[in-house]
Amino acid sequence: FLMERKTRVKINRKEVMLAKLRKSCSCTPKKLKNFVMDFLPVLRWLPKYQCKEYIWGDVMSGLVIGIILVPQAIAYSLLAGLKPIYSLYTSFFANIIYFLMGTSRHVSVGIFSLISLMVGQVVDRELLLAGFDLNDDAPPALGDGSLQNDSQSNTTAFNLTVAGMNAECGKECYAIGIATALTFVAGVYQVLMGIFRLGFVSMYLSESVLDGFATGASLTILTAQVKYLIGIKIPRSQGHGMLVITWINILRNIPQANLCDVITSAICIVVLVTAKELGDRYKHKLKFPLPTELVVIVVATLVSHYGKLNEVYASSVSGAIPTGFIPPKVPHFNLMLRVAVDALPLAIVSFVFTVSLSEMCAKKYAYTIRANQEMFAVGFCNIIPSFFHSFATSAALAKTLVKTSTGCQTQVSGVISAMVVLLVLHWL
Repeated sequence: FLMERKTRVKINRKEVMLAKLRKSCSCTPKKLKNFVMDFLPVLRWLPKYQCKEYIWGDVMSGLVIGIILVPQAIAYSLLAGLKPIYSLYTSFFANIIYFLMGTSRHVSVGIFSLISLMVGQVVDRELLLAGFDLNDDAPPALGDGSLQNDSQSNTTAFNLTVAGMNAECGKECYAIGIATALTFVAGVYQVLMGIFRLGFVSMYLSESVLDGFATGASLTILTAQVKYLIGIKIPRSQGHGMLVITWINILRNIPQANLCDVITSAICIVVLVTAKELGDRYKHKLKFPLPTELVVIVVATLVSHYGKLNEVYASSVSGAIPTGFIPPKVPHFNLMLRVAVDALPLAIVSFVFTVSLSEMCAKKYAYTIRANQEMFAVGFCNIIPSFFHSFATSAALAKTLVKTSTGCQTQVSGVISAMVVLLVLHWL
């Protein structure tokens, strides 16, 4: 056979690149529709929602998670160094946004102990640098709004006033300002990672690395909570060796422990552990987990109030939690510059836990997720709520396991949880 030799056609690379660019940048109705559907996955699955099959499981899991979120808001706010109301804001907005943008049907996105701890470390450091006292019972150094130019802490307050922050902004106001700025920057990092399609990074983090990281964080969280369990006042430690220093301070101050707090904590722990063991043993007979956390916090609150434990025994209380929403506020750019470096590990940890849990649920229930879209979802779960006095979020393992065990089918359960939090914010 004779083979005809083809003449080589010279390819103009510039024209090829321009053609590809025109094709990718062209905006047709079909492309626009696909973009919107990909950016908001709820538009794809919600019209196909099988109400009769899914609604009961979604409502039950949403109610249970909403009930759990209330006591968790109080506990995790202590880790973040913020008031409990901000944890409730965070839970509300994160559930709504992930409902619109998330690709996992089962993960619960909101306040998470590890993320709260990372936020709290940055908040504590910045409060110290600004001249505030981290001790819970100490008055803030700049709380009266006075501006004296003879110290570095007051210079910081003056600069913030020029940037737009109220001169009378005290410790709480400055703390949530730091938290929202940190959250906004972390969300921007996550969105940028989504734009550059860095979702594959989660594949290189092994399960053992995540387990070790979570175990270390659990020890740190336990250490941070001990002083509240036994009712002692110790300074918050910062930097390397904080775990050891905190335990040394705890052991030194054990003689000053509040007996009422010790007894109350012991009773609550015994009840919670017993209920968990009974729940695990008889879970096949229970249609949904018992709301033990809510029962404990309600009973403890009633006993503390009517028994006057704070007045008679000096037992520590969380104080009044305001109702309603605070007007939105733009995070301060000056504070963003201060926490830009701290926001990067926060963004990575938040994304990794969210994608890992999403993939775990997807494998278990035989569906797929999109890692890059998860990056966008958790990014906007940080960016948008930061304007509403909320702090960083991610998927939470414990709440996700509860959702799957209570029959969750879709993220409609997240909307139910958000409605429960909304009721608490307005009427409780």
